[in-house]
Amino acid sequence: MVREYSQVEPTLEALRKVEQEFTLLLSNIPAILFKGYLDGSIDLFDQKVEALTGFSRSEFESRRLKWTDLILAEDRQPTKMVFLQALKGDQAYVREYRIKDKAGNVIWIHERSHIVCDAGGRAEYISGLFFDLTEPKRLEEKLRQTETEFRIVMDNIPAVLFKGGIDGSIDTFDDKIETLTGYPKAEFDSQRLTWIDLIFPEDLGQIKQAFIHALKTNKSYIREYRIRPKKGDVVWIHERSHIVCDPEGKVAYVSGLFFDITERKELEATVAEQNSQLSEAHNKLTSWAQELEQRNDEISQLGRLGELLQSCNTSAEASLGIGQSVQNLFPGNSGAVYLFNPAHNLLEAATLWGQAPPAETVFAPDECWALRRGRPHGAADIAAGFRCRHVQPDQAAYLCMPLVAQGEAIGVFHVLLGATDPLQSERKENLALRVSEHLGLALAKLKLQEALQHLSVRDPLTGLFNRRYMEESMERELIRAGRQGQEVGVIMVDIDHFKRFNDTFGHDGGDALLRKLGRFLQQHVRGSDIACRYGGEEFTLVLPEASLEVTQQRAEEILAAVKDLRVHQGQKVLDPITLSLGVAVFPNHGTTHRALLQAADVALYRAKETGRDRVCLAGKD
Repeated sequence: MVREYSQVEPTLEALRKVEQEFTLLLSNIPAILFKGYLDGSIDLFDQKVEALTGFSRSEFESRRLKWTDLILAEDRQPTKMVFLQALKGDQAYVREYRIKDKAGNVIWIHERSHIVCDAGGRAEYISGLFFDLTEPKRLEEKLRQTETEFRIVMDNIPAVLFKGGIDGSIDTFDDKIETLTGYPKAEFDSQRLTWIDLIFPEDLGQIKQAFIHALKTNKSYIREYRIRPKKGDVVWIHERSHIVCDPEGKVAYVSGLFFDITERKELEATVAEQNSQLSEAHNKLTSWAQELEQRNDEISQLGRLGELLQSCNTSAEASLGIGQSVQNLFPGNSGAVYLFNPAHNLLEAATLWGQAPPAETVFAPDECWALRRGRPHGAADIAAGFRCRHVQPDQAAYLCMPLVAQGEAIGVFHVLLGATDPLQSERKENLALRVSEHLGLALAKLKLQEALQHLSVRDPLTGLFNRRYMEESMERELIRAGRQGQEVGVIMVDIDHFKRFNDTFGHDGGDALLRKLGRFLQQHVRGSDIACRYGGEEFTLVLPEASLEVTQQRAEEILAAVKDLRVHQGQKVLDPITLSLGVAVFPNHGTTHRALLQAADVALYRAKETGRDRVCLAGKD
């Protein structure tokens, strides 16, 4: 009896180990642990139910929602039948059915449950697990077959009980040895064939070491190795054995079990491959999630860039904000936004950004392939040998995106790239394209807006401000000066004998004189002063924070300097001119812009009446 127990005990130990491995495998399956009741309600032990169904845990536990409410109508009867059958049997059941989540999507559920009954045999509650089988369903057939084979292997372990000698010979106790090796039992029993004869030579070393280690310790050992059967290539053996010694401590024999684990080894290889595939899929999903997060951040930043550009009134304002916004979109990179100059023959850097911006700030259009070809210029073009001449030779990677609005190129969005992998390079190229589209439309709109603004406030002939702008600005300056207790000077200017000049040299000559005088006046005022064409040959200068003395001095300087003004009409130099100027100062000569202009105008006409070519002050004879 003792001998039989010692022979069976290793088998029981093997079964326990297999059971533990199987339990561990099940514990790693993502599932929802629940406690259910006969009315279809459930209690849950974690929050995974919300990720699975879209409904919160509290909705189930408050009984506002039952699990059976989610089951598709056509699946309810089959699931009920499984439950009733389990109730009549061992109270354990497995069932698969479909539910509909909060968004209306169909989810496949694999449920493993056990009915717990009270002392009277009445069902008290159900304990079980919900598994999400939606994705695996398409592989269900193959997985079911694999699971069936796995269960057969685990539940019906093929083992050969043996007694072996230290010389490698064995005595077997059943005929499964022939199934395992292809050799009949008699060949081993007669010792014409030893077990060691079948072992792969390259595996002998490690199995010998396992035997020696067991001999020095508890005499039990487990080892796995390959044998070569009579037919076929290889059989994997899992050996669980114990060394039996005689009273003197010498090895008498070895008692153990041979398990054919060839299928398990194949499964392990399959699982390893599947794990590798799962790991690869996980890495891809993680990468996609990071890329999606990055894309969302880029979209958000592009939105903020668009809002910034919408709020700008001038290209100069836009250039200040573009640098920081683009730097956030391309961290670690540098670049520039180049715009055509007014002559449209050069591109000039309107914005430079990054730690190492481009060294070239001005270049000709034909130096950039993006402008020459009218399309984005990136890694593939550079690899083909088409390098832009405005980029330094040592810059390996860069992008040039034409800024286009309504079919017309207005500039280039240029990015200097560091060392990036091809996928990152492609992503940045796509991002740069989107940025260039935003910039092209916004900058073109601002240029048009600036042109319209210029037309609305400037005199087209002289380039000076027009009368409407002057009056609005003058009113604003007078309010500011009144609040701060300052003075504002006004000079009214009129060209002496302009009609005679116009009659002598024609309207072209008169226009040439007006243009020349407009540039002359712009050169003789401060940046804060306002020079405008008041009408015809009359001009007005508004000088903020200028006293009567300063305003008079400026008028005298203009009177003297204009005598050196020379106007050309073709090759001909036209006659010199003189001016009559009237000076008035806020608040001495008026507290409103109309009153002040009237005072300066009266002084101007007094200058004309007293002989022209002079300066007269308001309020003085």
